[in-house]
Amino acid sequence: MNGTMRLAAAGFGLPLLIMAGCGLAAAPQPPSLKLPEPVTDLTVQRTGNDVELHWTMPKRDTDKVLLTGDQRVQVCRGVDSGACAIAGTISFVPQAAAAYTDHLPTALCSGPPRLLTYKVVLENKAGRNAGPSNTAVTAAGAAPPQIENLQAQTRPDGVALTWASEGGEETVRIDRKLVETAGSKKPQDPAQPPLEQTLEYSGKDEGLVLDHDAALDHTYTYTVQRIAKLTMHGQSIEVDGPPSSAIPINARDVFPPAVPNGLQAIADPEAGTIDLSWQPNTENDLAGYVVYRREAGSNTTPVRISSSVQLMPSFRDTGVSPGHSYRYSISAVDHDGNESQHSEEVEETLPTR
Repeated sequence: MNGTMRLAAAGFGLPLLIMAGCGLAAAPQPPSLKLPEPVTDLTVQRTGNDVELHWTMPKRDTDKVLLTGDQRVQVCRGVDSGACAIAGTISFVPQAAAAYTDHLPTALCSGPPRLLTYKVVLENKAGRNAGPSNTAVTAAGAAPPQIENLQAQTRPDGVALTWASEGGEETVRIDRKLVETAGSKKPQDPAQPPLEQTLEYSGKDEGLVLDHDAALDHTYTYTVQRIAKLTMHGQSIEVDGPPSSAIPINARDVFPPAVPNGLQAIADPEAGTIDLSWQPNTENDLAGYVVYRREAGSNTTPVRISSSVQLMPSFRDTGVSPGHSYRYSISAVDHDGNESQHSEEVEETLPTR
């Protein structure tokens, strides 16, 4: 009886020991300092006398706890090897796509290039932080001058842009935006020009660039700016000049195709016709050809004898009379209705059978 009682007592005491062990497993934790995680994707770009900073606000603090409310940001700017000084203070909510414009002081907008370094520091409500962001760099000094007197003119092979040249070697960036189709008679092109396209040109500044990629029969706006490309402390840096004023252009196709050549005329007495053939044109917007005729030896104006635009480079004239001589010419027409000049005339006689 006593042995049984002792066993029951031992069995009853075992769960108590296990419960006591669980209570000792977790040590007390210190309170969170609520320090926002440092930014890791800071980028900068200087245009004229302004530097645009962009970064993404963190989602959590260094203890992996979700941040709430506005987060204070200090923007820090350093010149060459000097100390990083506060250039501005701003607040953003967690996970925001953040941006800040640093309007450079006059002293940093002139003279030779100097390295500019930027960092952002995120602080908690007590003014403490977990360290600065990654470093992003650009350059102080004089920015490239603004493009002046920008003009645009339509050409058969694109849009020509001209401006007041500064001379020397330079890089220019051209931004073209599609506004609308210019109301052409062309069939709808499945390869619609892009809504926006950026082109870059480097070389001698002649104040002229031809945009070969601009499809005709569209309306565009253009802006152009000079770009300075530098290497400082082993890093590639780009400083953009102020963009030019935007100018519109209705790039309407008013240019006729080339004059067809190689026209030949051969009489067919059996069929009572005169057959024409010529070398085909190669324009992408070619609609076809128009055939003209007049009596040989007369001073009359050639008359169109093709009732519709000929798609193929050939034509059979059935409206001729035996024993008569005729002079023929042809022209090419594009989808905008632009017609070339007439080709050189050729003469042929339909013999009497």
